[in-house]
Amino acid sequence: MVAVISDASIPGDMVLPRAVVRAHDLSALTSAVFVRDRVEVPAGSGARVVDVGTWAAEQDSAEDRLVWMFTVLLIAVSAGYGAIAVANTLLMAAAGRAADLRAVRLAGATRRQVLRLVTAESALMVLIGAVLGGVVALGALLSIRAGLAEQVGAPVELVVPWTVVGGVVGLCLLLAVTASAVPTLRTLRSGPAQEPL
Repeated sequence: MVAVISDASIPGDMVLPRAVVRAHDLSALTSAVFVRDRVEVPAGSGARVVDVGTWAAEQDSAEDRLVWMFTVLLIAVSAGYGAIAVANTLLMAAAGRAADLRAVRLAGATRRQVLRLVTAESALMVLIGAVLGGVVALGALLSIRAGLAEQVGAPVELVVPWTVVGGVVGLCLLLAVTASAVPTLRTLRSGPAQEPL
């Protein structure tokens, strides 16, 4: 007995009897059996009877977990690369601004004021970068959502993991402030403010 599935009520295009499948593939195991009425499961078989909603929720949760792990991994790699790029750029920029920082000190600014100026600049750059990156990503996500909604014929909700996004921006902010403050402190301590430019 073979059943052809014309709708999307169960995964697959057709259902074959287990004996037919086993005749062609001895390693084939039955992962799910669809029944119309409730049946008694033999003791010790490891099987259980669930309704359609429970089965679908379990399948979705396993897939959602894999998608979430991939998303976190992708964000971790992107954030790691971004962190290295931000730190490297700020370290090089701070080293190249030694004369400018000394000029600000000669103009009457204290070390603390110069340090605040540099860290505020770095924080502002991270926030501007986060906003610009968010705008670009939002445009791409809205396009993907529209295409997916058209493909499945149903509205698709846009889900943004704000805690992860906030964590990445916060980490970049901390890294940027640290990467600009440390060389600035070294530059300000390396020589007196009165040395010639």
